[in-house]
Amino acid sequence: MSDKRNAILQATLKLVSQHGFHGTSMAKIAAEAGVSAGIIYHYFKSKDDVMNALYRDIGERLGDTLQRTFDPTQPLETRVRHVLGVLIRYYLDHPLESAFIEQYTRSPYYTPTIEAETRHVYEPVWRTFEEAEAANLLKPLPPSVIQAFTLHVATGLAQRLATGFLTLHDEDVERIVEAAWDAIRRHPTPHKEQTP
Repeated sequence: MSDKRNAILQATLKLVSQHGFHGTSMAKIAAEAGVSAGIIYHYFKSKDDVMNALYRDIGERLGDTLQRTFDPTQPLETRVRHVLGVLIRYYLDHPLESAFIEQYTRSPYYTPTIEAETRHVYEPVWRTFEEAEAANLLKPLPPSVIQAFTLHVATGLAQRLATGFLTLHDEDVERIVEAAWDAIRRHPTPHKEQTP
């Protein structure tokens, strides 16, 4: 049974990346997954439910990756850079998930309720960024702007990588992580000498 549910989610992931939300019907999902429409409704109440479940599923996998590599004892700046690196590398390595997340977070599916439901998955991310903000390590920007400089950069690059418009090597990814960090970190204010 869990195999069928997973097949439905994987079919949805593939179809949304190719056709978007509006072009992904329940009939297409059933055909791609090799199941009947009735089986889909056994696991999910509606198309909205499928999309939300897929978002949660991707979040859980990304969260597992973060939890496996996150060390809360590291210095704060090291943790911020590590989180940025994990997020960027994850989306570059998973272009279908990246395409889905990019569309999902800009769609009516993405609501404060679903964000609250999935917040625990990204706990190391939120906690690290909240600590960095409290310590004045980050520029005074709204969280959505920080997200645009980090998550949206990663998903945008993943799409270019997947479609062949971009080739990246390990050293390029390192530079991208550094550029994302540089975009959001608070730079020291140059000291102005007092004139007599």
